[in-house]
Amino acid sequence: MNIQQFYRKTASISLSVSLAALIPSFFLIIYGIMLAGDGRYVLVVLPFLIYSFFCYQHYIVCDRRSKSFTENQQENKNMNHTLTKADDILLHFLPAPSLRLLFFSNEGHLLGELRERKILSFKWFLPRFLDKLFERKYGLYDGSNNLIANFTLYKRQIAIMDKDRNLINIIEELGERRMKSIFESNGEEIVVSRTLLYMDYQFFHHQKMISRLQKGLMPFEWENKIKDPNTPVLSFEKSLSDEQKINIFAILAKILY
Repeated sequence: MNIQQFYRKTASISLSVSLAALIPSFFLIIYGIMLAGDGRYVLVVLPFLIYSFFCYQHYIVCDRRSKSFTENQQENKNMNHTLTKADDILLHFLPAPSLRLLFFSNEGHLLGELRERKILSFKWFLPRFLDKLFERKYGLYDGSNNLIANFTLYKRQIAIMDKDRNLINIIEELGERRMKSIFESNGEEIVVSRTLLYMDYQFFHHQKMISRLQKGLMPFEWENKIKDPNTPVLSFEKSLSDEQKINIFAILAKILY
């Protein structure tokens, strides 16, 4: 998958959801006006219509982005980057009943994905506070859909396992203070600071920033391939090992779900 295919797929999902939201509206209008004779039922329809409207607008935006690429814009220029080797990764949230993150290079090629190991369809209809009661098991995959690591999220822990389910590491969540979350991995603290009004997560180890996830500061030279300038960008300090990067992906699963 490349970024153009992502925009096309997102547009298709948004259109389907927009049309699906009109179905209860139709039956509620029929019941309220023709059967019950009570026009107030139209008020019940409004949330469905508003949701359908915004989904349709999202469809239009993504459809335009997918069609804005020229024929040669998605040529394969550099496929040597892998998820754990790239220093800059762009994040896109795919519509799903739970957290589903796609990772792209600045050339628009898929580097990998973070998603629940087993996606349950009924979760589409669960309120978020009920959804959080379920145990979270995520898989981190590369661009070829090969499993890199497993993450199991508990209330105050993240268990990291390899593709064969062998335990690699346990990250403890020690608590929060002043817009900062404190995690402990192998006896060392990882501090994640965040802002209140927009997406900006900064990861510190020994008071040195080792990674940052921020939205709205994508370099201008990437806009030829990445059509949304507000795409979140995850940056790593160049000296980080694969294991340290996997730890950061695990923490991201915890703070973004």
